[in-house]
Amino acid sequence: MRRYELAGRRDIRLTGDAPVPEPGPLEVLVRVRACTVCNRSDLAYYHYYGLREHCAQGCFGHEIAGLVEAVGPGVTRVAPGQRVFVRTPLSTGYAEFALAREVSVGALPEEVPFEQGAILQLLPLAVHATRGVRLGDRVAVVGQGPVGLMALRMAALRGASHLTAVDLDPWRLERSALLGADATHRVDGSRDQLLGVGAQFDVAIDAVGTPGTLNACVELVRQNGLVVLLGTHHIDTHVTVDLVTWERKGLRVHSSAEPLDTSRAEALAVAERLARTRELYLPVLLTHTYALDDLPKAMEQLSASRALYPDGEPAPYDGPPRETLKVAIVP
Repeated sequence: MRRYELAGRRDIRLTGDAPVPEPGPLEVLVRVRACTVCNRSDLAYYHYYGLREHCAQGCFGHEIAGLVEAVGPGVTRVAPGQRVFVRTPLSTGYAEFALAREVSVGALPEEVPFEQGAILQLLPLAVHATRGVRLGDRVAVVGQGPVGLMALRMAALRGASHLTAVDLDPWRLERSALLGADATHRVDGSRDQLLGVGAQFDVAIDAVGTPGTLNACVELVRQNGLVVLLGTHHIDTHVTVDLVTWERKGLRVHSSAEPLDTSRAEALAVAERLARTRELYLPVLLTHTYALDDLPKAMEQLSASRALYPDGEPAPYDGPPRETLKVAIVP
């Protein structure tokens, strides 16, 4: 089969004769119909392979939608021919086939195109990240890339009374309004502008994953407020926080990670139900589609991002890629 491999830093190679994986017990083989590029993990792996240990350990190309080709022993939830989306596969989705555990595979409704269905990989993540949002909460979401927009949408569906979206890019904030934001704030990333967003939020979600955005979320929430770590700290892996402030405010904090298969299954079940509704605005999130051969072009387009540089260091970009959210790769 045809498959791209991340061979080194900024080095992806297409092979035409890669072996098709064989599903083992509780595993599913998916014929890939689309794989969206992760604006955070895939780009970090691509640019920091060899420089950050974890960038050689994750799955490059993990947002997949397709058809079940075969199943291994013990699989009961899906069957060959079924349309599915995948949350965290075992092999890359920049290929004609990909392997995944059954617990990571969700049913994809007929009415959702595969290119949009691949974006649903973000949905269980957003479901789990917003589990602490309660009816009537005032929620701030810092960062309005695809995962931030999905978290914004989930907070709305959980009954937040007021949603504030924060980003560097006015075009993305226009998308935020479409997905339910009551207020939008364009900032330059500086501490003063981030803190100017407001205060006394019940929940602040860091959907960027930098030291500056995390510490801003600490300031934005009220006493006993909730801070959610949704953006992945792939670039600045060590973050300094003021623990006196955390203690003084009595903060609650959790990440978006699903540490156990039980939590993965619970979040996926919610995601499957939501995927059958029209509440997710997936067409708004999908902005570009490329053929598999053009993956290098997609990576180049998405790499025009300030988020790929450590906080406080000079960067050639002052924001995210222009008018770009999700990019789908189609074999």
